[in-house]
Amino acid sequence: MDVGRLLRRGAPVKPEFEPTLPQLLGPRIDSLPRIVARTGALVVVLVVALIVVLALRSREPVFSYPGPPAFNTIYSRSLTREPTPRGAIVLLEQHSSIGLEASFEITPLRLPRYGGEISGLLPVLAINLIHRLMAGDPTFKLQSHGRTRINFVPGYTFTYQRTINGMVYWGRYVLITPDLTGDRQGLEISMLTDPTPLKLAAVKPVSPDSVATVGVLFEPLERLHFG
Repeated sequence: MDVGRLLRRGAPVKPEFEPTLPQLLGPRIDSLPRIVARTGALVVVLVVALIVVLALRSREPVFSYPGPPAFNTIYSRSLTREPTPRGAIVLLEQHSSIGLEASFEITPLRLPRYGGEISGLLPVLAINLIHRLMAGDPTFKLQSHGRTRINFVPGYTFTYQRTINGMVYWGRYVLITPDLTGDRQGLEISMLTDPTPLKLAAVKPVSPDSVATVGVLFEPLERLHFG
């Protein structure tokens, strides 16, 4: 029904008495459907934009590195990107009211020429790194060391305990390369965590070996992919 046309119908009106109320209201009423349509379209656009913003906010951050070696990893929003130390690729940290709660740092691992598979070289590099850490920090206590796999990629790991500024921390290193043979570039992943959150969240006893198997460091390590 054209309400505006109905309002404009009626007895003739002298020009000096125009515009009449129907003449004033008619165009506005005729335009209501268009306004409603435009308003509806605007609402739809705003809703879609809100959904996109919420989706982007809820999506976990991704860190990508072009290499060599090229890799990417996904991490929790509770970890924040921090200024990268000299020689490092990325540093992620989580802080609490009492200080550092967890850190995840990746630095390049440069390998000498070697024969055979990388599995024979990584333990040697790990032992040398352990000796350097022990020489530089008397509180360093080795927990364990051995082979590991990150997303089915073989590597080598060791865990430890140390004291920093009077606080006990648990740590873990992972040495890993994209391929089993021939790689001259890999990654040295260093992780550190306050053990208190792990003890509170775990349903079974935890130790330095629990670093990156539970807690906030699990995701960036286990979701790391080469390529």
